[in-house]
Amino acid sequence: MIKANGKKQGVAGSPQRTGGQRGRNKEKPKGGSPGDKAKRAAGSRAAQKAARFFLENERAICDYAQQAGLVFELGDRWTIDMKTGRGTFDPNFFVKRGFSESESMWATCHEIEHFRDWRKDPEAYADLYARTKKERRLDLLYHYINDILANREEDRRFPAHWETRKYLYEDKLFPRINYTKSPRHLQLIYAILREKMLPAEEVALSPEVRAAVERLKNIDGQGTDLILLVSDPAAAPGDRFDVIRDYIEPVYERFFREDVEERKRQEKERRDGTDDADAIAGESMEGGSRSSESGYIEKNVVREEDYFVHEYDESKEKLPQALSLEEAREEIEREVRRRREENKSPEQIAKEQFRSRHGVSAEEVEDYADEYRKIEYQIKPLRGIFERIIATRKEIRRRLKERTDQGVIFDPAMIAQSYIDISGGILNSRTQLKVRREEFDEHRLKEVEFTLVCDLSGSMNENRPGGKSYEQKLTAILITEALDEFEKKLKEERFERAVDLHVLTEIRGFHAGDEELKPLSDTIDFATRVRIARRLEDCTGSRTSDYKSLAKVAAEIDKEAKQKIEGGDLRKVLILITDGGSDDVSLAKEAKDRLLRNGVIAKAIQIGQPGKTDVEKFRYVWQKDGSPCKDVSYLVPTIKRLLEDFLNDL
Repeated sequence: MIKANGKKQGVAGSPQRTGGQRGRNKEKPKGGSPGDKAKRAAGSRAAQKAARFFLENERAICDYAQQAGLVFELGDRWTIDMKTGRGTFDPNFFVKRGFSESESMWATCHEIEHFRDWRKDPEAYADLYARTKKERRLDLLYHYINDILANREEDRRFPAHWETRKYLYEDKLFPRINYTKSPRHLQLIYAILREKMLPAEEVALSPEVRAAVERLKNIDGQGTDLILLVSDPAAAPGDRFDVIRDYIEPVYERFFREDVEERKRQEKERRDGTDDADAIAGESMEGGSRSSESGYIEKNVVREEDYFVHEYDESKEKLPQALSLEEAREEIEREVRRRREENKSPEQIAKEQFRSRHGVSAEEVEDYADEYRKIEYQIKPLRGIFERIIATRKEIRRRLKERTDQGVIFDPAMIAQSYIDISGGILNSRTQLKVRREEFDEHRLKEVEFTLVCDLSGSMNENRPGGKSYEQKLTAILITEALDEFEKKLKEERFERAVDLHVLTEIRGFHAGDEELKPLSDTIDFATRVRIARRLEDCTGSRTSDYKSLAKVAAEIDKEAKQKIEGGDLRKVLILITDGGSDDVSLAKEAKDRLLRNGVIAKAIQIGQPGKTDVEKFRYVWQKDGSPCKDVSYLVPTIKRLLEDFLNDL
């Protein structure tokens, strides 16, 4: 008789086996087959690799997340609590997909950037996901553009990862450069993402898609790149999504409609050109068929997007998401509901988000912005100097690098392929090289370090327009904001690998001791801005120990830094502001002279109407490197001229 499992049974219920069956049902060797062992060994190696990755990078990942206003810990899966900003990461997620340790580190930080952006405006994301929930093509469009945003922010916050990201996109995620066979609407998003990540390598596209991409790069005819605008990490998500919907979606949807019509036409031609027997055979191929031109075509197309289901699956696989889209939607919607239940106004929510993200209130930042507006006019003339420095540091080289079908010379490595293509009648073979213009920074100077030293003694405590501490505060704002703006421009150029110059700033203060107000770095966040301004409003120190700050800066110049200064790779500048004379002129002069011997450009300004003794002390220490500014209200313009002279000398 036949049991439900389909096996023949004897009268006693025992299986009746043939010799062949007995052979196949023998007990497997202990430990399983060689294939099973190999799989377990591979899994074990991946687990060991993931464990090593976590041990070596746990602190860096947690620090990176904390700077983004999040707290991440080790877990067996990726999670995020939108309310608290706490989450877990799975160190094995990217490792088991073949990512190296450095690539896994980059990808982990990349996912953290997505979480950070979700928390900025969950309402905007909830609206977006509600609109794209049933439209896979739209979900892909926004996912690809949001990936550019996450990468740009990670490049800014973790520039050491730049080469890893470049290699990952080049080698694993988007190794192809010819996308002409892909649907046009997918060509558009592939080109938008890949060319922003690998700007030196232009991909091959259908002519109409290339024209659309170039229009997006110059949307107003004056060089405004719309892709950069909608992937700006500083922009509000809702504003970005509105611009994408108004300007990029129509182009994307037009290409989608054209792709649908082409697939319908190809399907009709296939059906019309196939006899009944062939049609039956074709329909047995796992529910679909192959078309040499258009890829995978579903047998039963219910929705127009079904024509591209195979390509959409591949597109999604190119950019693995640690948190599934469904989980992301649920978490974001949960956070939106929570906020609505708390009945907070959008303004209150925005303020809470701002404080959570930046560590200071929006009101405090607005107070700082009011002070910034008072000196902004002094920065405007410096912007022209920034542009001139960048322009004069660029050198143009012409190189035979870009492979094309209409170059000036055959690529020596592609001679055989050229012959094969020409013999086969392929006329657009990309086997020739054409000249590509590349910009390089050939100047020797690579780094500038600028230190402002402020007087925090009690005699400076005049926090009113024209007062000593007030004008000193404006001076600090001028220097940090001007050089921060310059460094941001340089970062954009470094991203294009055209200029290799870095500008770092530092602010210190002295009273009875030395105080670091801003560490030497190439960035400044809102919390640091507010903290500096507050501290400079409160000058209550009992002494003028300027020599301690000077000695601290001098002590930081190690052997390597000195060699870089002597070799012309590094330039260090220090400006000190004071209203009096040093408490110990011998120590102050010794520290100043040590700075000069190490190649530091050191200047000092004495403000106000100091007594004769303080004037003599100041002259003794600074000599020709010091100058008076008796009218304190002229301090900001004086510093601006010093900064201008210094920049003009770069």
